[in-house]
Amino acid sequence: MANVQTYFNKFDEKIRRSYNDNSILREKRDLLVNDLRVGLRRYFQDYNMRTPRFETFNQGSYAIGTGIEPLPGEDYDIDVGLVFHLSKNDHSSVQVKQWVHGALQSGNRTVEYKRPCVRVQYHRAGSEVYHVDLAVYSESPSDWDNQMYLAKGFPGSVPENRIWEVADPKKLVEVFQQRFQHQGDRDQFRRIIRFLKRWKDVTFSANGNERPTGIAISACALKWFQVGSVCNFMDGKNYYDDLTALKYLTESIINYFNFGSRITVSLPVPPYNDLFEKMSDKQMSNFKIKLVVLREELIRAEEAHNTLRACQNLQGVFGSDFPTQ
Repeated sequence: MANVQTYFNKFDEKIRRSYNDNSILREKRDLLVNDLRVGLRRYFQDYNMRTPRFETFNQGSYAIGTGIEPLPGEDYDIDVGLVFHLSKNDHSSVQVKQWVHGALQSGNRTVEYKRPCVRVQYHRAGSEVYHVDLAVYSESPSDWDNQMYLAKGFPGSVPENRIWEVADPKKLVEVFQQRFQHQGDRDQFRRIIRFLKRWKDVTFSANGNERPTGIAISACALKWFQVGSVCNFMDGKNYYDDLTALKYLTESIINYFNFGSRITVSLPVPPYNDLFEKMSDKQMSNFKIKLVVLREELIRAEEAHNTLRACQNLQGVFGSDFPTQ
């Protein structure tokens, strides 16, 4: 059996994207937040009104340490939470998103409404280079539940889609950070998520809902990940083995599909929504088929008699960034 852990480590170094290590993305985020503060101040001064206070925090893959480099032709994404200190009873969700949208209408960027956020898209030479998704929240100690709410909807959407939805994004980060106490286990957990996120990006189209979301893949790992290790008979010690961990997790996801070839995995914090709900039955069936292919290739790599052959099998499912030497 070939030992490919060294190659998985190289692969992780190639695809891993850390917000803390990327000064350009940090700078872009900070500049955007500053522009928002200036734009809001200008907007409310024009109406002789007090500018609402807000705080920011990182969310998504940056916050839980599972970010990956985008594929060629796809852009970087940055997820930022904006917590406005106001009551959801005083302002509608769309109204607050309109403040953000209007305050950022300047410079070489496109600002658009998405149902769960306001997206700021940056371009260079006519190509999309990165975008920032600003999730807008309300939180007020004056509300009886002192709960955070996410602004959903946009101008023109039907009333039932223009809501303040209960949310707990900071708790979500805590859930991932506290999943394992041992640092080595936690590091493997994050590597496996990054590997599966690259697999889905290589395997599925980015158009529509064919590609599972990163948070859906991460929630699957949160639910079923098992530490993978092998024993070195020379020294009698156990060492982390990412191939084994990947195989365990892939098998667990496949086994959880019901007889209708669908899988339901909920966000582990409010609003506890099904993270696969937007996928059609056909897309879900294709997802399962691709998972089975991944499992078979992982098994072939595990059973390969030489390292080169094993890495070639893995490159077939993870893309050309997986090394063969």
